[in-house]
Formats: sequence, structure tokens, C-alpha cells
Amino acid sequence: MNIVKESLAKLLAQEDLIVEHRQVSTAQFNVETRVLTLPTWSHKENAVVDALIAHEVGHALYTPNEWDFIKEIPMQFVNVVEDIRIEMQMKRRYPGLSKTFYKGYQILSDEDFFKIEGEDISEFNIADRLNLWWKIGNYVDVPFTDDEKVFTEEARRLETFEDALALARKLFAYAKVELEQQKKEEDLLDANNPFEDLSEGRSEKGDGAEGQHPLFDDEQSQQGNTPNQLENEGLDYDDQTVGQDGEQKEATGTEAGRNETNEFAPNVPQVRTADDLESALRDLVQLQGEENVYVEFPKSFNAKCMVSNDEVSNILNEFYTNIENPSGVGDEYQLQMQKYYIDGLKTTDAEYKKFKISMQKEVNYLVKEFEMKKAADGYARATVSRTGVLDTSKLHTYKYNEDLFRKVTTIPDGKSHGLVFNVDWSGSMGNCIKDTMKQVLTLVTFCRKVGIAYDVYLFSDSYSYEQENYRIEEKFEHKNRLIIKNFSMVNVLSSGCNNRKHDRQMHNLFRLVSAMRGYDSCGFPRQLGMGGTPLNEAMVAMNHILPEFQKRTGVQKMHLINLTDGEGFAIPYGREVKRYYEEGTMITKGNIKSNVHLRDRKTSKVYQFSNDQYNQTDTFIYQLRDRFPQCEFMNIRLVAGNDWYRFKRACLGYDEEKIAAADAIWKKTKSFICTSSAYTVQYALHSKALDNETEFEVAEDATKAQIKRAFVKSLGGKKMNKKILTSFIERIA
Repeated sequence: MNIVKESLAKLLAQEDLIVEHRQVSTAQFNVETRVLTLPTWSHKENAVVDALIAHEVGHALYTPNEWDFIKEIPMQFVNVVEDIRIEMQMKRRYPGLSKTFYKGYQILSDEDFFKIEGEDISEFNIADRLNLWWKIGNYVDVPFTDDEKVFTEEARRLETFEDALALARKLFAYAKVELEQQKKEEDLLDANNPFEDLSEGRSEKGDGAEGQHPLFDDEQSQQGNTPNQLENEGLDYDDQTVGQDGEQKEATGTEAGRNETNEFAPNVPQVRTADDLESALRDLVQLQGEENVYVEFPKSFNAKCMVSNDEVSNILNEFYTNIENPSGVGDEYQLQMQKYYIDGLKTTDAEYKKFKISMQKEVNYLVKEFEMKKAADGYARATVSRTGVLDTSKLHTYKYNEDLFRKVTTIPDGKSHGLVFNVDWSGSMGNCIKDTMKQVLTLVTFCRKVGIAYDVYLFSDSYSYEQENYRIEEKFEHKNRLIIKNFSMVNVLSSGCNNRKHDRQMHNLFRLVSAMRGYDSCGFPRQLGMGGTPLNEAMVAMNHILPEFQKRTGVQKMHLINLTDGEGFAIPYGREVKRYYEEGTMITKGNIKSNVHLRDRKTSKVYQFSNDQYNQTDTFIYQLRDRFPQCEFMNIRLVAGNDWYRFKRACLGYDEEKIAAADAIWKKTKSFICTSSAYTVQYALHSKALDNETEFEVAEDATKAQIKRAFVKSLGGKKMNKKILTSFIERIA
């Protein structure tokens, strides 16, 4: 429902208003920040909610900023008149809103939101009656004297805010005289009948036999004096003075007439119907539970989080060059370690040469599949049209064939694609990082061969560590904003490198992953050690990386591919708190829960988080999909055996029929394709299924059954290895 009402507000305003749902009594609009605050109304009738939203949008469109600077009269008086003006403007702009306002106010009237049941409306002051006349005058009789009808006529002619302000001043002056006359009558009655119940003996506001207000005596009527002229008759309501420069200035009595709640003193006329309506609307609002919190992205992206391709290339080159060229000096232990690393490097390099040869088979297969699917897609999109030129090769068939003209086949150009890989560089990936990186190297080699742009990032929290600091001068930088710290996006491969540099980067990257978890003991730089899983931080960083990648490469369609074995930790936000033992406020880490909403100012959309920290990534994916509709979002989830339960629940919920079918597929293939998650598509693969080195090896004395099992195993491994690759080709062909 909230999303529907947000859309309604934005459509009416014809701008991307910022819409917030908070624990407030009634709708509010800040004309300066363009923030529309809506309560969560519990009224069953949509017409009421729609009317309230249309009303506040009217303020958004037509009420100027100087609204907050009107001080010489109560804001209630200004509000009554301004409500009339902006609703007329909204009806003029959207004629269909007349019906919405009609139904909405009818319901409010029937349910006595103005608290007028059993009341004599004729005893209400002029502002109250004008308020009732405009809002529910179709359903109740609101009396006016002939002289007071001038106010209704002027209200119908309101165009500008200055017009509304002028009428509000006249209403206030008139209401003050009404109040003074009423008090005089009450004092007179009290003096003559001190024991009489005044509520029974009160006259009808001192109206004469002609029903005329005391202000409008015969002499004034003859002279043509009306409420329009009250300002010029000395009835300036004692709330303003005129300076020597002719400008209106606040008198000292203005602030004295207001109490601490910014209301005017009791001896000043009030608009009770406005208060009663606000009180009744407040009862519709659910004020229980936690207050909604709206958080945003950091004001600027931290450039320290980005590790360039050149920087990481230089680090790896220097590290492995030092191993290849040992100093040959040191104590016995140092010399042994030098030899140890050299031997490990030789083993790794030999394995890399073998991998490059085997990889070519996969790459050639991918290229073939890609060209076939691309050609098939082009044929499907081809259109054939006739021309006005005769085809001479068909002239001899003119007796039985009417199709003698040449045809032109047009194949529309396909869109250029680009890929961004995000590889999980956490410690839990150590057992499968080598096989994972082999898949990545195979894919980027294919991309390079067919001319597809790409970048490969490692998301890590160990490359650099920035100690969190909440100094007084910078603490409010994080207020109601996501705190993105202690993570890095390390660019290890890029299509922008020349072939020689790229080959060296692939080689060093293979060395790096081989050193993890003791595959081979060739060592690795300290900065590139494995750590945690800042997946959510990486998704936030995509708001910076994706547009930069598209601008740099010129691609039309992008694909984001995450390769990870788990979920990321929740991102906190800056929460302002006041502690009793400290002066002022401070910013602390606030935990993201279901009452926290992410607001994207570029799309003007709001996303609600859940209490489950593992679902935080989904929120960021939905946000990215809205901001970058030209991008597909894929996730390759490496699942250990005991992690399958949590993954299938996250994808399928508690639909037992779907879960049973997924279990059967997983048991048979150790893989599963999910299309019902936040990602465009999500692949679940067993963490051991990426090994592309499954060979057909059997002992010399093996039985027929053992040979068969080994053969099936080798084919199964190769089939599993091609699952990702084939799906990848289908996505971009």
C-alpha cells in the first residue's frame, strides 16, 4: 500500500518527491527539502487517504517557502485559506480530483472528524465556518451573514499565495472583533445575572435585527466598507508595526501572544475545527512500534576503497620477481625459505602451462557456441522487405510467379556487452578459490577473444584497514547514512590492458590463488591475504563502478557476476544518540532492521530492509536493478554440502513442493538454477564441482565396474564444468 501511495504522490506532483512514512499525526510537506511525510493511516476508505495525499501534494506544488515566516497571525488562519487555494489549483490541474475530494470529505463529515455533532455552527468564528464551508459545506449547512459572504467570494477568487495571505489577515482581524464582542456580551451578562448559566443566555454573537455583524453599522454600509477594507480602517490587529522604510515588522506583542508550543494566547481567536480534524486524523495513525528510519548512501564514494589494476599488478610483479631472483644472502633459515619459495613457484608455473593448454579447449567451445547462438539470434531478428527493382534472375518465371522483385534482408545490430566479475576473497573461499579462479580466467580469455569488455574485482576487507574514527568535526558525515569502511575492490584483470600485460596478470593471479590454503608454497603479498566477506559493501560500490565501467568501455548492456560461497555481514548506519552523561549528541552504529529504509535519491525509490541480515544483499540488488536497468545481475553461489539447506530456503521459502523438486535436482546434479531471487538468475553449485581437471584414471587391475564409474565421474565433472559456461553464453549471445 505504501508503494502505491508513494507513486500516487509522485504522479500528482510530476516530480520525484521524497516520500517518507513516519509516526506523525498527519501528512506534512517540507517545501524546501521536497520531502513529503505520510503517516500510515488505518482508514479503510482509499478516498480519504487519496484526498489527504492530493492535499499535501498541492502544498508541494503551490505553497512557497515563505510559509514558515508568517508570524503576525496564527498559522491556522493562513492554513485555512491556503488549503482552499491549493485544493482549487489541484482540481483545476486534475479535474478527476474533484470526485476524490468530494468522497474523502464526505466520509470525514459522516464520521464527525470536525467534531461538530450537536454544535451550533453559527456560533463558530469566521475562520472555522470558512473551513467547514470549503471542506464539508456540501453535507452540512454553514451560515454566513450577507456581509460575511464577501469572504467566501474572495476565497473562490484566490490565485496566489499573496492573495491567501491577504485574506487570512482579514479573517484574523474579523475574528478578533468577533471575540472581543463576544467577551463584552459575556461580561455584561455576568454583571447583570451573576448566577445565570451563561451557556443558556448567550445571544447569537450580538447580531442585530438585520443579522448584521457589529462591525458593519449602517454608516459603514452606506460608505461601502467591507471586510476587504478592514486593514485600512485602523483594525491592524495590533500584531505588526510599520517601520520607517515602509516594511511590515513584528511588534513585540507578536511573540508575547504565542505560547511555548508556537500557538497564540487564549485571548486570540483559534480555529478549533482545524485542531479537531488534526486530532481525529491522529487517531487513524498507528503510532506503536519503532519509528521508521531513512538511510542513504555515503555523500561521496571513498576512493581509498578502489585498488587500481596498475597498483595490484605492480604489487604482484614486484613480489614474484623478488622470488624469481633471490638475494642469495642471509642466515640458514632465510636461504632455506628462498629455496622453498622458488621450488613452489616452479611447481605452480608448470601447472599454469598445463592449465593454459586445457583451457583453450573450453575457450574454443565457448567461441563456437557464442557464434552459433549469435547467428541464430540475428536470423530470428532479421526482416525481409521487397524493393522496386526487378530481379532479372526471376524474369523467366513471370508466367507463374508474381514475386519478381529483389528482396533486402535487414539484420538489426546487436548490443555490445560488458562484464564485471566480483570474486569473493574471504578465507572460506580458500578451499575452492583456485578452481573458481580457473573458471574466471577461462571466461575472460573467451571475452578477450570475441571482443567483450570486462573487469575482474576481488572484494576484500584485508587489503587495507581503516580504523573507525568518530571525531566531533566529522561525526555528522555518517548521520542516517550507511557506514562503508574497511573494504576494498581490487581490480586484478581488465580488458583495457595490452596482451603482454594481461598475460602476466593472469600468470601472477594463478600464482596468487595457488598460494592460498597451501596449494603451492609460492607465497603471496601481505595486502592480498584473505579475510571476511564484504559482499554488501561491494554491492554499494557497484553504484560507482558500473557507470564508470559503461562510460569507459562504451558498452550498451552490462552483466554483473558475483562468485561467492556465502552471505556478507550487515552494514550499519550512523545513528544519532544523546547520552545522559555526555554533552551534545554523538553518532553510533545503528543496526539495520525492518524499520530501516534505504532511500536512493537518483531514482527516488525507497527500499525496506528486513530483520534478517542475510537478506540485506537482496535489498541492494533490487536497488541496483532499478538504477541500472541495462544490467543483468547473476550470482554463482558455491555451496558446501551443509549449506544447501539455507540456500534453498532463501530462494524458495517454505514451498515444500518446490523444495522437494530442488532437492532432487541437487542430489542428482549438485547444481540448481534459481530465477526467483533478487538476482536475474542465481546458480547454486557444489563447491567441489568447479574442478575442471577431472581425468579418466583407473588402476591397471581395475574391474569393468570400476572403469565404468571412473568414466562416468570424469564425464560428470566436465559436464558440470560447462554448466556455468553454457549459461553465460546464452545470456550474452
